[in-house]
Amino acid sequence: MLVPHNMQDKTVGVLGLGRSGIAAANALLAAGAVVLLSDDHAVPKTIPAGATITPWADWPWQELDLMVISPGIPHLYPEPHPAATLARNANIPIVSEIEIAMRAKPGARIVGITGTNGKSTTTALIGHCLKKAGVPVAVGGNIGDAACLLSDPGDDGVIVLELSSYQLETTPSLRVDIAAVLNITPDHLDRHGGMDGYIAAKARLLDAVDASGLVVLGEENSLMRRLADQMKSRAASCQFVNAADAPSSRNASPALAGPHNAENSAVATCILRHLGLSDAMIDEGLASFAGLAHRMQLVANAGPIAFVNDSKATNGEAAAKSLMAFDNIFWIAGGLAKQDGLGAAAHALDHVNSAYLIGSSADSFAAALKGKCPTSTHADLGTATTAAFADAWAGGSAATILLAPAAASFDQFENFAVRGDTFTRIARKLASSVGNDPGGAHA
Repeated sequence: MLVPHNMQDKTVGVLGLGRSGIAAANALLAAGAVVLLSDDHAVPKTIPAGATITPWADWPWQELDLMVISPGIPHLYPEPHPAATLARNANIPIVSEIEIAMRAKPGARIVGITGTNGKSTTTALIGHCLKKAGVPVAVGGNIGDAACLLSDPGDDGVIVLELSSYQLETTPSLRVDIAAVLNITPDHLDRHGGMDGYIAAKARLLDAVDASGLVVLGEENSLMRRLADQMKSRAASCQFVNAADAPSSRNASPALAGPHNAENSAVATCILRHLGLSDAMIDEGLASFAGLAHRMQLVANAGPIAFVNDSKATNGEAAAKSLMAFDNIFWIAGGLAKQDGLGAAAHALDHVNSAYLIGSSADSFAAALKGKCPTSTHADLGTATTAAFADAWAGGSAATILLAPAAASFDQFENFAVRGDTFTRIARKLASSVGNDPGGAHA
């Protein structure tokens, strides 16, 4: 655990008792802080020993030194949570769980990864390659373990953090040795007051780079060049990478298929070289990377038909990248639409045979796809997947049944992981019905 000992005897309110809130509470309690907990919805059955559960309205605001806020709770846009307004009026800093981990001042080198799409895969890939090479490493943040739960690998080790825009704008003490911004496309605009606010949140990672550090930027375009221009007055090195820079060894990993994963692999390679890994070490790591759940995850095979779970593709840009990675796609999409709807996915249909639409966005997605590819709407994920499988099976040739929703899950599921798990169960049941291995070759 990363314990912020400088928080001893401080009084801290923790708003939101999900994964990050509980982790922050445990770290603060280990440091000797007074910790008050509140959640507007469900309070966990087990809370950290020594913490006090009480409604945020009843916190002793005049005594509070800090408020830790869950990344899912708005502190500015579209409307600040009332507790955030109280904190701001009382000049109480509003911070993330990542901030608590940073105050522990870990000795390891820190790599920060952000971007609209690809950050989870890139973060996990870097961690995997470092571990494979024998480098002490801890991986977490917006992926896996909360940052506070990580152990400091020490001076010879590396901490790799996936950082969301929500976390970046509430982590004033963030300091990293290497920062990577993979890409920036419209997402979460309501939470940042528009595109400018979203870009500014991502750019905070660049401000956290040590003067002797490295900034890696992907997808060179006018927006990313603007970020590079911001670095010109800084001592930190800044470089662009693109898909052409990816080692061919990534082709050995099904989890790194597609042009977007070539870009992710190129960014990871640049960072790993900076950390001292040889090309042979990097090649071994890339080739052996098994990927992440819900991110272009092969979950079942039925003869020549593959079922791929990319439930994490919650916006049009992410779905478009998935659509470019496979051939003869029977595409399952829909859910709670983001602000730009299908976005880039509506223009990445070269490999799409048919689209099977679900959720509250089904009608709007159907309208966006009219005349571009055959579509059908379905009441739920089960009926959509069954219909896609029936059509693919009838075709008698190699095909991919791809869940790449291009939308959030909250209209029908608790989160994208539950949606992906549901798809996986359905896929394996369908695969087993025709006598194939329900686990798939790489599940």
